Amino acid sequence: MLYSKLFGKTIKSVPKGEETISYKLLYQGGFIRKSTAGRYYFLPLGWRVHRKIEAVIREEMNESGAMEMLSPLLHPIELWQETNRIQSVSFELMRIKDRQGVEFALGGTAEEMFVDLVRKMNLSYKDLPFNVYQFSTKFRDELRPRGGLLRVREFVMKDAYSFARNSEDFQKQYQKMKEVYKKIFTRFDLETLVVEADSGYIGGEDGHEFVVSCPIGEDTIFVCDQCDYRADSEKAEFKRFPKNPQEKIKPLKIVKQPEWVCTMKDNIKYYRKPLWRYLKNVVYKDDKGRIIIASIRGDQDVNETKLKKVIGAGSLAPARDKDLEKIGSRPGWVHSWGHKGVVYVGDLGLKMVKNFIGGQKEKTTDTIDVNYGRDFKYKLLADIVNAQEGDFCPRCQQGKLRKKQAVELGHIFQLGFHYTKLMKGADFVDKDGGKKPFYMGCYGVGLGRTMATIVEIHHDKKGIVWPKEVTPFNVHLVNLRETSQRAKEIYQRLVNDGFEVLYDDRVNVSAGEKFADADLIGIPVRLVISKRTGDTIEWKYRQSKRAELLQYNEVVKKLKAKS
Repeated sequence: MLYSKLFGKTIKSVPKGEETISYKLLYQGGFIRKSTAGRYYFLPLGWRVHRKIEAVIREEMNESGAMEMLSPLLHPIELWQETNRIQSVSFELMRIKDRQGVEFALGGTAEEMFVDLVRKMNLSYKDLPFNVYQFSTKFRDELRPRGGLLRVREFVMKDAYSFARNSEDFQKQYQKMKEVYKKIFTRFDLETLVVEADSGYIGGEDGHEFVVSCPIGEDTIFVCDQCDYRADSEKAEFKRFPKNPQEKIKPLKIVKQPEWVCTMKDNIKYYRKPLWRYLKNVVYKDDKGRIIIASIRGDQDVNETKLKKVIGAGSLAPARDKDLEKIGSRPGWVHSWGHKGVVYVGDLGLKMVKNFIGGQKEKTTDTIDVNYGRDFKYKLLADIVNAQEGDFCPRCQQGKLRKKQAVELGHIFQLGFHYTKLMKGADFVDKDGGKKPFYMGCYGVGLGRTMATIVEIHHDKKGIVWPKEVTPFNVHLVNLRETSQRAKEIYQRLVNDGFEVLYDDRVNVSAGEKFADADLIGIPVRLVISKRTGDTIEWKYRQSKRAELLQYNEVVKKLKAKS
């Protein structure tokens, strides 16, 4: 490729409002351009990297025995209605109608489509297990796309779906995919952590995320400093210990309290006690119209993902003032017991404190020395709060949890029978002639996000440093001679020998500018033809300060050794 003819050159400026290193470098290097919020053009350099990422994923998926195919982008809306996912996904589902008025969803994820396909195939146990995958554009109407390619509204994803007879057969596929993902990210020179993760809007049972620790990451994960426990913030558990075990249980009291004491901050100002001493009630309304009161310690926060699972809700939203009015309350006055027509859910931490403050706020009074089990009790008591930095590990119970920011690159899910029981006829014929539902798993990787994360990890002050598996070209050839004949010859010989070469053939451009562009673009090997090199070629690695002069055959030998 002649750089002078390349569509998309380097540029010094970056649009305002974009803070991530990956966006700045990919923009300046001529890899991407923004269309609208959350949607990007991949310019020729960027698309070459994107295709290299795709090729690595395809190679490893094929090696595992998975089979590539492609499903339509437009999903019949009835399929999403079958699984009750019209409103339950965490992104706004995008819809479209054709000229006949038939409604479709623009695919944000494809579980329904693959189940619909498989249930039409009349399969038997002899056909199982199998794994099919695709590279497909996904549409998600994110409320706030940000971070360049890290959170977008339109992107290419590799999504795979496995079908098995039962959990035992599925686990073999699941473990195989876990190893495949480790190999993929290792080839991208990314050090990933495998963390326990909630299945979220995908549904099903357990799952694991493959994440890269990175300051700009939107995911929060917790890692034990003593054992191998790792989990994302939505899933993370922790070991609870009594807060004041030596304190004697006191009789419940109703005490005078000023009307202005309504928040945790007010409580601390008035009572001058630590946050964990107070009862805190957080009120939600779920997708079924129920009012949910989550009762927790004052120093903790509700984990809405955990809470949704406990109560079987598809979604939660903060209760409004009119919702509180219906139960005879208002903000800051919600009771820990006694409201009618609500669902009370308590956290396990309520059992770890003696003599709480609060719980029955009235205009001029409240309660103190409140004890769970004696003064109030819930039908639902579960882990519904976020883990915190320094909490004790739930596994080894000795180590402490450390909080990190990370970027999620891949997610694998144990779907179980979630979709195949919701979608009628999604079953196979077993050995005994009876029909049984498929046991499913799914496995996703976002290609654009992977590309951005590679840049976040592999860059320096001068620009990108591409790992060899995904570099847009093997070699960046720079001509500094007044005439380009020798450089043209070297370029053509390299191409004929099977190497991908970006040749900077520009005239009237200084050596400094060409070198700066080469560093910004980030191809691992730079070759220079100049008066000084004579009949040799200057070889320099992108991150090395040292250059060496080589004969052409030595250059070829080194390039082949790197491939």
